[in-house]
Amino acid sequence: MLNLGKYERQYWTGVTFGDKKDKSRAEQVWYEYLAFMLKLYGAQPISGMAHLHGKKGKAMVHIGAVDAPVTVEEINAALDECVRVGQKELHVLGWEWEMGLAGPNNDVRRGGLMHEIARQRGVKLVLLQVPREVMEEQAVEKGDVKFFELAYFEAEIKRNERTVQVELKDFASPNMDELIPEEIRAKINKWSDYIDYWAIDWDFQNDTFMQGWVAYRTRGNRKLPLVSDPHTYEKPGRYRIVVKVIDIFGNDTSQAYDVEV
Repeated sequence: MLNLGKYERQYWTGVTFGDKKDKSRAEQVWYEYLAFMLKLYGAQPISGMAHLHGKKGKAMVHIGAVDAPVTVEEINAALDECVRVGQKELHVLGWEWEMGLAGPNNDVRRGGLMHEIARQRGVKLVLLQVPREVMEEQAVEKGDVKFFELAYFEAEIKRNERTVQVELKDFASPNMDELIPEEIRAKINKWSDYIDYWAIDWDFQNDTFMQGWVAYRTRGNRKLPLVSDPHTYEKPGRYRIVVKVIDIFGNDTSQAYDVEV
C-alpha cells in the first residue's frame, strides 16, 4: 500500500470545490476550502488578514494548504499578525508539516522550539493535525471529524557501515488521555500502547511515502516491535529516512532523519 498523500487531497479538492488549474476559479476554490475547514473546526471566518483566516473563541486560526506542508516561515507570519492585532492565541491546522517542525525540538512536554518562540512573543501556539476523515462525506455529516494536537515521537538511528536500524524511544500526544475512556486508560501501561503501527521509508524522495518496513499488532500478537529489521543500502551515500507513526486514533506523525552510510 502507498500513502498517496497530497495527490489524494488534490483530487478531493477538485471534486469538492473545483479544479484550481482553472485560474478564473482558483481564488474562489481557496475561499470555499477555507470556509469549509473553518466550519468543521467551529471557527468564524475573518477578513482583512493575510495569514489569519478565522477565529474560534479567543484564538485566531490559520489553515494550511491542501497540497503543501505548513512551514516554520508560515507559522511565524501568522504569529506576526497575531502580535500586530494584539491576539494572544493561535491555532494552526495542517495536513502536513515541514520536516523537523514537530520533531524532538518541538516536544510539547519540554517546550518545543516553535512553541517557545510563540511564548516569547506572548502568543499561545497550538498545532493541530487535519484528519483524513475531513475528506469523507459521511464522517463530516455525522460530526465525527476531530482535530488532534500534533504528536511527538523520538527515534534512534543505529548505523553499522551500510546497514541501519531504527528504534522507537518515545511517543506522546498532548490530548490523548482526554479522548480515551477512563476504563481503557487504566489498561495503558506505557507510551507504546498509544501506537497502532509504524513504518519506515528508507530512501524518501520528498514525494510519496514508500513503505519499506512496517510493524503492526495482530489479533494473535498484541506486542508491537519497537526496533526495525536491519536495512542495508546497496551503495554508500546520503539518504533520508522517514519514520511514520500511526496512533490508535489513526493520526500519523512523520519525522525525517538524514543519514550517511
